[in-house]
Amino acid sequence: MMELSLKIANCIGLVCFTVPLMAIEHDITIENTNYTISKPPFGEEDRTLYNYNRLRFTDKIKEGNWFVNIIADIDNYFGEEYIDSFEYNYLRTIKADTPFNIETNAKNYGKGEVFGRLHRFSVGYADEKHNVVFGLQKVTMGVGRIWTPTDLFNPRNPLALEPDQIYGNYALSYTYALGTFSQIMGVVAKRHDDSYKYAGRVKTNVGVADIAVDLFSSNDAQMIAYEIEGYVFDTGIEWRSEGGYYKDKLLDKDFYQTILGADYGFVNGLTVTAEWLHSSETYSANEILLTQNSTLSNNRHLSSDYLGVSAYYDFNLLINGAISMIYDLEDQSSFISPVIEYSISDDSSLALGAQVYNGKRESEFGNIGNSYYLRFKVTY
Repeated sequence: MMELSLKIANCIGLVCFTVPLMAIEHDITIENTNYTISKPPFGEEDRTLYNYNRLRFTDKIKEGNWFVNIIADIDNYFGEEYIDSFEYNYLRTIKADTPFNIETNAKNYGKGEVFGRLHRFSVGYADEKHNVVFGLQKVTMGVGRIWTPTDLFNPRNPLALEPDQIYGNYALSYTYALGTFSQIMGVVAKRHDDSYKYAGRVKTNVGVADIAVDLFSSNDAQMIAYEIEGYVFDTGIEWRSEGGYYKDKLLDKDFYQTILGADYGFVNGLTVTAEWLHSSETYSANEILLTQNSTLSNNRHLSSDYLGVSAYYDFNLLINGAISMIYDLEDQSSFISPVIEYSISDDSSLALGAQVYNGKRESEFGNIGNSYYLRFKVTY
């Protein structure tokens, strides 16, 4: 943990130089998320039980129009069979697309491994017209809820246990407000191979919807895309679409990809989201597995069409439930992820969930074993 301590110390030192020390506001939180998971690792038949614990330190610092965001994690995996599995070792090879290593070396203590991670560290300035952020940050693009094909910086992975736990980018981003409903954004990010990726977006409102045009370029991908979202008259149904044309320089393929989705919140507290994803090009399993560290990793799919549905419902003040499903329209296999959560207090919760795969053995989801988990989360 010495490396993590040095990184945090360096961050604090940089903050002292970049933000005035007078009247600084700190919003410090400590969150511990613990999963106990039962699953057969990918490619194996025997089920294994292991524990994953993430201790997260967050500090949001503000002084006038200046702000700093710091998030540092300590991750611990406990379960000898799992950390020796192909799945765990493969996932550990997927690194952040940054010019420096954001993780410490893993410390193996026999039945487990522990390591630290600098999840976010950025310095920024914001006023009515300008928003500029520099550092390890999340660059948000796209309007999708399940898939975000136009987001080539921080794409969601709807099949992951935590779809929104994604690596940051070492980037400089700038947004300028042209008016109340219009803005332009530019991003430049340095990659793991010391090359750069660039993106720009122009967004405005045309009365019935918000629309945006996106451009992206890197040494392994190019994209020209759109975003659009609005409401269906006065029905309360929000609809959205995003997608574009992509050039996969790494695998020498050109394709277009799009999503079309909608969501609606019922008066009883039920919220339902549905999205359709279409790709003009498909990839083999080997092409997908061997290119996970590239820009278009989350845009490569085995099939052309998928349907995604999610729902969230508050049963009462203490219990809520959610379920998400992805259905492969070509081979009729599916992924279903239900979870029910109980609020122990305002700062802690307990959840029981599963990731269930259905389909023929040779289908996309049919050859993956089901996993079940118990999650405990507490915030200080």
